[in-house]
Amino acid sequence: MKLDYLNSLSKPTIVFTGLILLALIGLMDFITGVEISFSVFYLVPISIVTWYTNKNFGLALSVLGTAMWVFADIQELSRYASPAIPYWNGLVRFFFFTIVVILISELKTFKDNLEEKVAEKTSDLIKEINERKKTTDELKHKSEHLSDLTKRLQNVREEENTRIAREIHDELGQSLTAIKMELMWICKKNSSNSKLVQGLLLICETVDDTIKNVRKISANLRPKLLDQLGFLPAIEWQVREFSRRTKIKCELDINSNLELNPIASSTLFRIFQESLTNIARHSKASKIKLSLEVNGNDSLIMRIKDNGVGISNGFNSKKPSLGILGMKERALSLGGFLNVEKIPNGGTEVTVNIPITKHLKHD
Repeated sequence: MKLDYLNSLSKPTIVFTGLILLALIGLMDFITGVEISFSVFYLVPISIVTWYTNKNFGLALSVLGTAMWVFADIQELSRYASPAIPYWNGLVRFFFFTIVVILISELKTFKDNLEEKVAEKTSDLIKEINERKKTTDELKHKSEHLSDLTKRLQNVREEENTRIAREIHDELGQSLTAIKMELMWICKKNSSNSKLVQGLLLICETVDDTIKNVRKISANLRPKLLDQLGFLPAIEWQVREFSRRTKIKCELDINSNLELNPIASSTLFRIFQESLTNIARHSKASKIKLSLEVNGNDSLIMRIKDNGVGISNGFNSKKPSLGILGMKERALSLGGFLNVEKIPNGGTEVTVNIPITKHLKHD
């Protein structure tokens, strides 16, 4: 507090104050005589003036203080063996004062330079922090835009899949059925020509296979059960189809009968499909388990476990799986998260956690 007060004073005021103190100390030195030394007290005003003004004022007070000291000693010259001793002592004291002034001046210069560097570094640091904050805000803004774009693209993709699936199932399926009926009619009209009938029946079998493939492609693009009956029936259908196709035993543990809105249903279903695809391609599993549970009233947790070789420890490296990235992005679009872990005893567990309040189906 006192230092702040001295900093607020002008240089002339500080010099004047130093002169007053120096005069008082000189007076006390004169009154007490040579038996009591006041050398240390002379340094007080000299040091204050040097620190709060500059070296020149400090040296000026040193000369004045030395002169006062010599004057006080000369008054009792008879105490010294030689008349030159007071002058010698004054010269020594002047050099002592000068050294103190120089040291204080250098210390003040060092302090000022240090404060200037600290202020400069602080300014640079604040500038860098502001730039990083600005960059972080820009990245966050771009990330939000990218997330919105990804969500929009996923919705557009689902809508397009639904449209294509409907057209394939309805138009292409109906056309193939009509072709088969025409072939059967031709067979009936030419029943006497066994070779022709046999060839047409082979074509009918090919058409039947094509109709099955069309239905399969349509179902993979957009299962009707997902739109007609909801998320859980579609999951059960997908599990049966996966088990039939891969011969991998599937276990369902569903402790919920909640109904999700179309966007959440489609997103979770696609995550589940991608998980099954990864299991079929990479895991060498013989068994999987799907569990669905509601954690309180806050979140829906979906877990897909397999007993395969387990996911590679490097899947989170610089080149992560695009499939897993897509799954994580889908979960993020619902406000949740997805985690993939290697099970210690073998296998992989995919965990999806999403908030359910805003994703429930409303009548």
